Amino acid sequence: MTKISLVVLSFLLLSMTYTESIYTYSVKSIEGVNKPLTAYQGKKLFIITLPTVQNASNDSLLTSIDSLRIAQGNSLQIIAVPSYEDGYTMANKTTLKNWYRTKLNTAILITEGLYTRKTSGTQQHNLFKWLTDKNKNGHLNKDVTGARCKFFVWTDGELLGALAPQTKMNGTAMRNLFE
Repeated sequence: MTKISLVVLSFLLLSMTYTESIYTYSVKSIEGVNKPLTAYQGKKLFIITLPTVQNASNDSLLTSIDSLRIAQGNSLQIIAVPSYEDGYTMANKTTLKNWYRTKLNTAILITEGLYTRKTSGTQQHNLFKWLTDKNKNGHLNKDVTGARCKFFVWTDGELLGALAPQTKMNGTAMRNLFE
């Protein structure tokens, strides 16, 4: 009986350190379609917060995101997220959707606006709660600091890393992740 109690206790202790899976979440596309992340199991995930200001620099970013999709083919799913904290509003949704879709292929999942930062408290979307909380993802406690924040999830659903907004899409850090 003591051995059974120890086994049960061990199991309970192990389950307390359990991290949640990214695949338990879903997002709504900017077109209004619910997209469960289970659809992307077995693929690398690249999640990036999008800018909401149209200018040459941000056009270049969107072109780089689309180029990454082309280079990686079906092995990578890109999830592009306009953030309320970075200027997304329901009033500019149509304008942003049209801009994003002129630059990004439909294979890229563009979400509706999400609350991405910890400072949003209970409004922070569950996907970003997972991405930014070590207790949920098992690896990183890193908050979103602006548009262009990048998160990488490996094919097994493990959070591989996060890069700051100033990290260039064609920089060494990005190349190392995809080599």
